[in-house]
Amino acid sequence: MDIPVSIGISRAKWIAKLATESAKPFGIYEVKDIDAYIENIPIKKFPGIGRGFQRRLEERYIKTLGDVKRHKPLFYSWKKPGIQLYHRVTGTCGEGIESRGDRKSIGISRTFDPIYDADEIKRRIMIMARHITYLVMQIEVNPTTFYLKVNYEYSVKAKTSETVNRLFSEHLFKSQLSKMYDEIKFPTKGAVKLTVNVSNFTMHHTKTLSLLDFDEDVKEKELSRKIHALREKFGLDILKMGDEL
Repeated sequence: MDIPVSIGISRAKWIAKLATESAKPFGIYEVKDIDAYIENIPIKKFPGIGRGFQRRLEERYIKTLGDVKRHKPLFYSWKKPGIQLYHRVTGTCGEGIESRGDRKSIGISRTFDPIYDADEIKRRIMIMARHITYLVMQIEVNPTTFYLKVNYEYSVKAKTSETVNRLFSEHLFKSQLSKMYDEIKFPTKGAVKLTVNVSNFTMHHTKTLSLLDFDEDVKEKELSRKIHALREKFGLDILKMGDEL
């Protein structure tokens, strides 16, 4: 299957973003002359102009990016927001591209109508755990801290976390989450939101993993890898554990 990929090239960050639109659905678009490129582009096409600013500009008959360039004093009169926008549009902002640091956690939240059945709540937690396990295996990290938060109706919240210095596996993760949920469940209140998170990767913090369960953890880890390979090939729903049914 072909995946549509568009690439915009420019010496200016925001003009390169704009150029990706010119390149769609497939292609590469290089902007060599910024002034000529922006002359007739409508202001609503620029990724840094929201609806509020758009209305303000249209009230002053500024309809294209070329018009923006010709009204420098006006934008400077609007202080920092106007000055910033003017230089982004004209490709003179000098903004670089920030690189992201290593990922330190993986989490999922789900919101729904109140659920009073504790077994159904736990089933949904297990489904979320499967999704997080997939992401963990995808980026090849070993989280050792598990976090669970349940938002109940009437603004009641319950949360807990557990740190286990062991090899991560889907079996370990789900076992821990099951125990954690039993600690914070409110049978008389309906749950409206679930949050599951893993963090404290051993790649970021050097630790000695527990030797007590190491042999069993190695087996479970290998099983998780094999399951992950199947999910990568056939989809995340190809294999579900009994605790999700």
